[in-house]
Amino acid sequence: MKIIGVAASPRKNKSTNFLLEQCLDEANKTAQESGIHLDTELVDLAGMKINGCISCDACRKGLLCSQQDDFQSLIGTFADPEVVGIIMATPVYMGSMTSQAKAFIDRSVLYRRNGFMFRDKLGGVLTVGGSRNGGQELTIQAVHAAMMIHGMIVVGDGEHFGGTAWGNHPGGHEGDATGIATARKLGKRITEVASKFQS
Repeated sequence: MKIIGVAASPRKNKSTNFLLEQCLDEANKTAQESGIHLDTELVDLAGMKINGCISCDACRKGLLCSQQDDFQSLIGTFADPEVVGIIMATPVYMGSMTSQAKAFIDRSVLYRRNGFMFRDKLGGVLTVGGSRNGGQELTIQAVHAAMMIHGMIVVGDGEHFGGTAWGNHPGGHEGDATGIATARKLGKRITEVASKFQS
């Protein structure tokens, strides 16, 4: 089985990417301790050109899109039947997800239109705000809504909506022990739930 993490920050190698790496690391650790075979992959949207959906309806004819941008290179990655879970990580911009996250989610409609390919896959969300309480949970819920439209099974960190970090922590993102803990809990939880479905 495979879990894909999507880093939807416009900036490379910053707090969102770090948080997602922590999450996937814990997912792998949990799988290894449980004797489960798990592959993880981190897809970084930073630097990619992904336009918003233009409702051209080309995807009603198959797993294809009329827009020739970087989303084309991702279509096969998420269509892989080995994928059991998707974790979206996004900074909080103006109280919600980034434009990169929204464009990716809107373009993912092609999986819905071709047999609800994300149905019953697990979905988790990590968010990074500019302050400790900077819209993280509201943003998680916005992404959860899109996951539910896909028919995905939403998974939290076992206690809360998902991973929530503070991007401007005085100790830097590596010093945000609370945020790191929630990210790692989400990785652990999504692997535990995936293993129950596999068995």
